[in-house]
Amino acid sequence: MFDWTQKQQMQKENQARLFEIIKQIPNGIPEGWKRSSMAVGGLMYVGFSEIHTEQLICISSQHQSLIDCNTGKKRYVDEIYDEYDLIAYAQGLEGETIHIAGEGGGGLRHYTKAGDMLEQISPLWPNQQIVFMPSYCCWHHSPQNCRIVFDGFEIKAYGFNKWGNIFIIATSSDLIIYKK
Repeated sequence: MFDWTQKQQMQKENQARLFEIIKQIPNGIPEGWKRSSMAVGGLMYVGFSEIHTEQLICISSQHQSLIDCNTGKKRYVDEIYDEYDLIAYAQGLEGETIHIAGEGGGGLRHYTKAGDMLEQISPLWPNQQIVFMPSYCCWHHSPQNCRIVFDGFEIKAYGFNKWGNIFIIATSSDLIIYKK
């Protein structure tokens, strides 16, 4: 086993190595993607439709809305969700149960069939970053091919829709939408 001094030294060396790699990851919008954002006060949960994959349910402390991620159009709908089973329903998506993710748990897809991936890193916690990794790329091995697409606080959920042509990052106050 290692003694405490050896562990501290190993930790310092590992942190220095990781910070050098992270410094090589460019910030910005991935090639071929467009970014938009909207303020959503008190955001709690989000979830993509599996049938109408551009539709996103957004649940906040004030209301529930259905957002078309292609157009940015927001439509307020009746609030119908279960934060224990992490499911929601909405007019316009009748007959579909939407799995939601946010402050009570759950999760969105973190990778696509094409090999694009999202990973949250927090080297300077509580600051959080989301790294976009294209085509099976890994930020540890090819940082220059990846992008830091978010650098901030209070991430509630992040992930792709079913087809991988849209991904979102939801914080307690903002919804960031990336689309191909």
